[in-house]
Amino acid sequence: MKVLVNRAAFLRSTIGRHLRTMYGQVEKVRRPNKGPEIVSTVLPISLSNRHTSMTLSPRVELARRAKLDSVNDFFGGWVEEDIAALQRWRCDLQGIEPAPGELVDWLGCRTAKANHAWLGNSQAGAVVDDLPFPDDQIHAEAIEYVALIFAIERALADAQTTFRVIELGSSYAPWCVSAAVTARRAGLTVTADAVEANESTMPLIGEHFQRNGIHADPQVTFHAHNAAVSTSGEDLYFPVVDTRSDNGAQATQTPSSQDYRGVSQSYRRVPGLTLQGLLGPSPDSVDFLHMDLQGAEQGLLEDDEFLRTISSHVRVLFLATQSRLIEGIALRELSKRGWTLYRERPTMFIAKPETRDVNGWTVRDGGQVWFNQDLTQPGTGQARSR
Repeated sequence: MKVLVNRAAFLRSTIGRHLRTMYGQVEKVRRPNKGPEIVSTVLPISLSNRHTSMTLSPRVELARRAKLDSVNDFFGGWVEEDIAALQRWRCDLQGIEPAPGELVDWLGCRTAKANHAWLGNSQAGAVVDDLPFPDDQIHAEAIEYVALIFAIERALADAQTTFRVIELGSSYAPWCVSAAVTARRAGLTVTADAVEANESTMPLIGEHFQRNGIHADPQVTFHAHNAAVSTSGEDLYFPVVDTRSDNGAQATQTPSSQDYRGVSQSYRRVPGLTLQGLLGPSPDSVDFLHMDLQGAEQGLLEDDEFLRTISSHVRVLFLATQSRLIEGIALRELSKRGWTLYRERPTMFIAKPETRDVNGWTVRDGGQVWFNQDLTQPGTGQARSR
């Protein structure tokens, strides 16, 4: 998912500037009588080509201030109990020394800063040990970590000894690695598959696994696939991009001079890979499927075979949603197949005249976490017959 690091960064962004234009600048004042500090602002209101002003009531001002202060996490995608759930898995990082140019997060996962171009060229290492609410300050939001921990705890509740994770649209495979590191800490044997369409990103996947010591763990089986996820297995086209600075590229059947966002692109032909093909003829259950395909999720969620496959084999799904359209399709298709929506946060978007593809309007991805009632009995940890 595309993440803006903090409120300051968000307010410098396109949508942040849009909101400031809408809501004005905030000025703090103190009430003359006793009571909490409130925020009051005089806003220009245009009515019939004339300007007037008004002071907002404390109730309206509280709502406005909440929107400004929490705009980076206004719908969250997490609830208070998730803080305790993630705290159970938080590592003690006292004495941990990151290597030059390396970040160490709250799960103890190590990441090269170079995987995120916006962090700059500094070789100073850093420990980012705070819980990821509203996000991890690097690349992902709380809802994604909630999905991961939910999947691992569900596997443990079912008395499993194995954990399988698949990351579709993996970039450098942060979720395969986070899942493997965390599941191994819980004593689970791990199988991980990362599927990434961008050829130049493939070395980053191997480097990320090596950096975290997973490549040498005999209890971890790891595969990286240079392919684009498709419904037919036919070759697709993927933009020639550097995923360290552009994680918004999307595979397509019909390449053109501009992509779904209205960005000029050149393309490379890549093999297509279906989920059925990835799982093989006798597939095990997938404990955690992470999908972030920058709008290509729409075609998958409209394909009966893909929906049958995940409903037969996937326990917990994190779905990155690049549009309200994808959110709606997922709600319709997954709910009628017996899936339960566990957490969700809506996409934030601004309509753009340069593209008619609504998936290209997104300025901040949404996300949905689903669990499959046909594979696990909620709350009991017992498998259900299909």
